[in-house]
Amino acid sequence: MLIAAGELFPLTAAEAAPFLSISQLREFPNEEGLRIEARTSGIINHISDGQTEIALQDGSAAIWMPMHVNRPRDLRLGQKVEVGGYLQKGQFAPDFIVQSLEVIGEPGLPEPTRVSGSELLSGSYDCRYVELSGIVRAVHPWSRMGRDHAIMHLDANGTRIFVLTPSDQLDRLSQLVDGVVRIRGIDAVAVNEAGQVLTAQMRVTNPEFIEVVEPPRAVSSLPLTPLKGLLGHPVSAAPGHRIRTRGTVTHAQNNESFQIQDEEHGVRVRTVGKVEPPALNSVVEVLGFPVPGPLSPTLEDGQFQVLGDSNALEPVVMTTARDALFYEGRLVQVTGRLIATQTDVSPARLLLEDDNLLFAAEFGGSIPRDALPAAPGAIISVTGIAEGSVGSDQQEEGYLKPRDLLIYLRSLADVRVVEPAPWWTPLRLAVALAGTGSALVTVLFFAGLLTRKNKSLLAAECELVAARDSLAKRVETRTDQLHAQLSARRSELSEYAAVTAERNRLARDLHDSLEQTLAGAALRMDAANDLLTHPEAAEADPVRRQIEKAAELLRLSQSQVRRTVWGLRSLALEKHNLTEALRDSVRLLTEDTGIATTLEFCDGDTGLSHEQEYELLHIAQEAVANVLKHAHATALEVTLRRNDGTIVLTVKDNGHGFDPSSAPAVNGRPHYGQQDMRERAQLLGASLAVKSVVGGGSCVEVVLPEAV
Repeated sequence: MLIAAGELFPLTAAEAAPFLSISQLREFPNEEGLRIEARTSGIINHISDGQTEIALQDGSAAIWMPMHVNRPRDLRLGQKVEVGGYLQKGQFAPDFIVQSLEVIGEPGLPEPTRVSGSELLSGSYDCRYVELSGIVRAVHPWSRMGRDHAIMHLDANGTRIFVLTPSDQLDRLSQLVDGVVRIRGIDAVAVNEAGQVLTAQMRVTNPEFIEVVEPPRAVSSLPLTPLKGLLGHPVSAAPGHRIRTRGTVTHAQNNESFQIQDEEHGVRVRTVGKVEPPALNSVVEVLGFPVPGPLSPTLEDGQFQVLGDSNALEPVVMTTARDALFYEGRLVQVTGRLIATQTDVSPARLLLEDDNLLFAAEFGGSIPRDALPAAPGAIISVTGIAEGSVGSDQQEEGYLKPRDLLIYLRSLADVRVVEPAPWWTPLRLAVALAGTGSALVTVLFFAGLLTRKNKSLLAAECELVAARDSLAKRVETRTDQLHAQLSARRSELSEYAAVTAERNRLARDLHDSLEQTLAGAALRMDAANDLLTHPEAAEADPVRRQIEKAAELLRLSQSQVRRTVWGLRSLALEKHNLTEALRDSVRLLTEDTGIATTLEFCDGDTGLSHEQEYELLHIAQEAVANVLKHAHATALEVTLRRNDGTIVLTVKDNGHGFDPSSAPAVNGRPHYGQQDMRERAQLLGASLAVKSVVGGGSCVEVVLPEAV
């Protein structure tokens, strides 16, 4: 725990962070996700209401610090503190969130830096303790986040600075309008969502930091300046200070401004804060600061006093709309033809034309759609305040000549119909012409459509006749071709049937004669071996070894005869389907072997070509033969099934198995006949996988797409 000024503060992890100066903290980019643990120190140059925020300054920079820690109740300006916390994204520059605080001295506030208004607006002195002089333009109350303040508008050599002060200073500061003051406080710029400076602000918490350099002149001592004399010769007011003038109110625009006029000129008066404007036709005395405009001066930060009422001023009647450009700020009456209206928005506008000049008349807000007494095409007169504008190219050249005209209307009574719109308005004429044109286009369209349809029918009839004749010739030619193909097919089938019958006969003869004879001879050799005495000396008996070798050769010859038989029988595919041929082949190979055989075949035609079935059958026969020759298996499973558009053949056994990555070779050829099976699978366009584990059996799987 830290003990400072008689108060206790909780220690946080931030106190173990590195110590950085305030200028080093401000070098970090102000971006989302910023969080830098650090410690720093400096002098308190600002304390917010409730001590929820402070500003800390060292010798070269300052930073804004929201307080997230219990703090002493006697924090004062000028105290030197050491704080710990972390840096995070602020509105303009990074903020430092305070998590621990220790008062380490009280050297007092540093000397303020004297700055200009433009320097404050640059943001270079953000949170710094500065001094600024200027003319007080206005003072009004302001509330933010539930707290009341007094806002002072200061003119610092042409730059408007907003000075935020405690609300209890409102009455005192209101007496300083038009006076020259020297202010000490911190710079706090106002920014937009992108963090870009919009206005310059100063925050002042001590009334003693607002020093009067030149008190304001008494209102009664100000000469009464005619509107024509504003910013004119001879100069009657001190530069930058307010003047006093009088006039009759001719227009009010919300709570922002109002227009006054005397016998010759008119001027717009802009107010500060929410001020109810004076009533129309009232005579007012105005205090304000004159500033130049594009075509005439404007009084800013105006204050007024109602002196009484006067008769309504008569507007100056213009011969043409272009003449109103030379009556800037005056109440005028202009006549023109109504071109278009925009009444359902605020402000509502009328677009008029006179003497090839397009100009607008604008209401203070929106008006009901049917409230306007005229329709486009009517000739109307509008009464209001004339305001001209100039082009940007003219402003750059310094040659200011009015180009566009806008009339500010006060109510619907300022619009009078001179000549109603003719029935044949351009819109109605356009609608009538459009209707007539549409009907004519429709008639021409249907006429052309019927003509094209008749032509297309004739062309279609000719095409049908030609197509019929062509089709008849093609049918006749194709019929002759089919007859020839059928005759050739019958000859091939007869020849193939004879070959198949002969192959099957040879297979039966080999099976019933030679294979049976070899099987009998092998059995007798085994019986002769069993009759020999002294089985314990079998390895040393040459007679027994010869008998066993002869029995082995007989079995090998029997196996080769069987392979010859099922090779001859493979042509039975022409007579039977693939499943029946597989069943016969497996039965023929495994009979008398003692291996338990499981067969599982899909129903129906496989949809494969004869060549595909032939190769698939030979792969199955080769796999089964390999099992019989090498696997020493007791169980064999052969399946043929359909699976997601493929034909899958599987030959699986429970024999000794082998290591596929290092399969042994016999007589220089791959073990289990894998090479022969892979070549047949490639011819099919199928994939072949051999899976085996030593002591865990083996599996041969062939996957053949049905579309191949």
